[in-house]
Amino acid sequence: MTTIRDVARLAGVSPATASQALNGRPRVHEDTRQRVVDAAAKLRYVPNLHGRRLARRRAECLAVVPGRNMATRFGDSFYRVVLGGVAETAHGRGYALVITPAPREPLAPSDVGRLLGHGAVDGALVVGVLDAEGLFALRERGLPVVLVDTVLEGSGLPAVVPDYRDGARLGVAHLLALGHRRVAFLGAAVGYAFGRETHDGYMDALAAAGRGYDPRLVRGAPIGVEPAMAATASLLAEPEPPTAVFAATDAMAIGALRAAREHGRRVPDDLAVVGMDDIELAAYTDPPLTTVRVAREEMGRLAAERLIALVERDGSERGGESAARITVPGELVVRASCGGRRAET
Repeated sequence: MTTIRDVARLAGVSPATASQALNGRPRVHEDTRQRVVDAAAKLRYVPNLHGRRLARRRAECLAVVPGRNMATRFGDSFYRVVLGGVAETAHGRGYALVITPAPREPLAPSDVGRLLGHGAVDGALVVGVLDAEGLFALRERGLPVVLVDTVLEGSGLPAVVPDYRDGARLGVAHLLALGHRRVAFLGAAVGYAFGRETHDGYMDALAAAGRGYDPRLVRGAPIGVEPAMAATASLLAEPEPPTAVFAATDAMAIGALRAAREHGRRVPDDLAVVGMDDIELAAYTDPPLTTVRVAREEMGRLAAERLIALVERDGSERGGESAARITVPGELVVRASCGGRRAET
């Protein structure tokens, strides 16, 4: 049976370097990595995964735990792309992934062992919103946990999140720059970090443009097309309706587009609309949706890298894991739904 020592000898490196190269460790020079890969292919080397896991005392498997909010079911295009970034990085480093069922009720400590396979995983990525009790239960198991697209203040858990505040500022500032004076905000409840940060970004843009805050132009709603339709309809029924809407997600922006059409408003002539996420459908709405693109795949990669770094540290250090928050910036993508004209003032 070909061993790692045989591969190392053919590649002209040490067995440790050969192992690091085949496991995707970043410290190995690319030329060296390629020599090792070529040697392994020539010798038809197949790693003994079971023996390696026993030697490292790791399962080399990561759990992906969907949050309780319905948008985090992985049929949703936003999270599907995030998961793609997670999978690419995890598999490149030799880790398998297991996706747990999304909890439908608050996650009790007694449920955690069942959810994570009673020690069959080395760490967990929580994607989306999970109740605080469940997050603390995960942490108390001694497993590294990294949050994706959510934060829990005071939990000591690291997180990878979009810069929602700056993303909202970008979208609203663009509408204000087109001359709109009555820009509405369509977002989630401010009790969530996402809702609070997007609302703060809206306020930032108004303040920077010297515009006052009008609470009649703000609507909070569950994230989804139908709730956004109802919220937009109520905005359009105001005595002085908005000429533009910034929606905190593309799904909500699509709801705004549909509500505008049903109430006889032309987009963008009567109502300009900007969303945030840049899901695949955004380029194919009628008209195509202007949005703030979130680097979803990069979020997944960064989260997986952060979790693997915690897993591979010495176990005695895990209690001091950093709660650093990695923030991924957004990018404004201008399409037809916002228009190019200056609004009447």
